[in-house]
Amino acid sequence: MQYAFLVTFSLLLVSSPMHAKTINWIVTDFAPYYIFSDQYAGTGRDESVITLLEQQLPAYTFKRTILPSSRTIQELTNPNYTYCMLSLYQSPHRKQHIYFSEQTSTAGLSPSVAIRKELAQQLKLDLNKPVSLAVLLNKYQLALGISMSRSYGDTIDSVINNSADASIIIRPGRDTLASLTYMLKKRRVDILLGYPSEHYYLAKSMGFEDELMQLPLTEAAELSYGYIGCTSNKQGIEQANVLNAALEQVKQQPAYQEVLLRWLPDNLKPLLEQRLQKRLN
Repeated sequence: MQYAFLVTFSLLLVSSPMHAKTINWIVTDFAPYYIFSDQYAGTGRDESVITLLEQQLPAYTFKRTILPSSRTIQELTNPNYTYCMLSLYQSPHRKQHIYFSEQTSTAGLSPSVAIRKELAQQLKLDLNKPVSLAVLLNKYQLALGISMSRSYGDTIDSVINNSADASIIIRPGRDTLASLTYMLKKRRVDILLGYPSEHYYLAKSMGFEDELMQLPLTEAAELSYGYIGCTSNKQGIEQANVLNAALEQVKQQPAYQEVLLRWLPDNLKPLLEQRLQKRLN
């Protein structure tokens, strides 16, 4: 009798709502989206959005699994496990294996160029307007630093691929953007291509942010969007739908917009606010 009770109790635990209501997040050591180790630890954009979702869903337990960025999609698409990940780009191929939220989970400015303020003033660039990457490369003949095997969108990639006479320094390997930022600081490159929050975080970490500014590009879209993606199995689809409803509430909170703006330089915060407002209208 006692044995039967224990077996029944164990089965109830396994099938209990508390057990079922666990969402496993994939996170990766990629600042400023996730910051694990320096003085800014815990203030990453994406990890902060996950925290806001956790507060919105008290009935769920959130677990976080740290993976190398090279393994995140592989693990997310494995139907034998159930994971979710924030701020993913949608593509037709990914949609075959990943179930995405309808709501965007993050929105940020599209790729920009980082440039030393002194050089921007020498070139008499209009700092209040987007600048053309093609003009910077071909007219001003500036040396551009980029990370190997990274796409910046069809239009920007086309400019890079069709600027045969331009000086383009391509860095392979891990932490390439940090290496290129150091080169920018040491004047070994003139401009650096990446996302504004990445530029700002790295420059700030190196104590270089006061000498640096970022310029939006005419070849880039106004905003770049990310979505929550969960493993495309029954549990993953259910969790993505729950998170989608929670996102709708979280995005109305002032704390959410603060998170989106956190890792932008002051001159670009109004631009993101303006573009987000324009999207809402």
